[in-house]
Amino acid sequence: MKNQFLKRVLFGLLVASSALFGACSDDDSVAPLAGQEGFFVINEGGFGNGDASLSYFDKATNTMINDVFFENVERPLGDQAQSMSIYNGNGYIVVQNSGKIEVINAENFGSLGTINKDAGIVSPRYFLGIDQNKGYVTDWGADGVTGTVKVVDLNALEVTKTIDVGQGPNEMVRLGNKVYVANNGGWGYDNKVVIIDVNTDQVVGSITVGDNPSALKVDRNNNIWVTGSGKTVYNADWSVDEANSTPAFLAKIVNDEVALKLDAASVYAGLGRLVMNNAADQLYFNYSGAVYTMSIDATELPASPFIDKSFYGLSVDPSTDNVIGTEAPNYSSAGTVYRYDNTGKLIDQYTAGIAPNGCAFK
Repeated sequence: MKNQFLKRVLFGLLVASSALFGACSDDDSVAPLAGQEGFFVINEGGFGNGDASLSYFDKATNTMINDVFFENVERPLGDQAQSMSIYNGNGYIVVQNSGKIEVINAENFGSLGTINKDAGIVSPRYFLGIDQNKGYVTDWGADGVTGTVKVVDLNALEVTKTIDVGQGPNEMVRLGNKVYVANNGGWGYDNKVVIIDVNTDQVVGSITVGDNPSALKVDRNNNIWVTGSGKTVYNADWSVDEANSTPAFLAKIVNDEVALKLDAASVYAGLGRLVMNNAADQLYFNYSGAVYTMSIDATELPASPFIDKSFYGLSVDPSTDNVIGTEAPNYSSAGTVYRYDNTGKLIDQYTAGIAPNGCAFK
């Protein structure tokens, strides 16, 4: 989210260091065999340090294998890995501060190419596959506010069209022939979810949802859920101007209109990192220092936490419904990946790379 991004920028400017980090295996340089079941962990690294990395959790052996991009591609991943998506057997690793997307084979981890600044990428955030030939990439632009969605040719690995959408576009979801884009504001401010027609690659509408929307998910009823960080306004002494600030929120979009909007209890209670179980009927999100879960039929925010711990990254394994939280103690040393069952009981934990911020599932 934007506040986390601001924090890591400031931290990266203050801290210039590198870290050696291990895995829970005896040999962290050997990639799993093609076809093994597992998931990737995206390690963001410290802003400006060029120490982003990719880990892989092998479910057959319950082993976290670190540095799989470097070991298989034989070069560093880059600076600030923001996200990763698996589409048609390929992994698209979005590396924001390096201004590129690394494309790998999701089974053997071999490089399939790079979409970089020469190909039309500037400050990418998230990738969404549209069809076998086309993908969308949200991009903050060089100034952090000139937000666009880049249309990418997945064969040539280059940008073919740029769609203006607003400030700081973040996550995207597809529903039918429409793609919904959450405008998080970037270095500025926005309050809209923009709608793109995938057939024409043009904006066909927008929905005002609340300040700085960031994460989107589609439930089993084809309704769209969105979380936003709200807007924090500061006084001259850098105290929070509560009267003019707005709280974080969770909203439900039905038929392209906001049908439900639930505000956080105060402007200090963050709400974000929205994920969903495989049945698409249960939401999970960070809220007020913990992880909460909520049915898609609920009309109020839950009162009690599901896991009494807040995570830097949050995911749900679609094959098991295990909840996966990633912890980043700082932006210069190894982070930790925690797995919980669907009752909130801790299963196990593993060492990952620097600042793990999420997972990607094959």
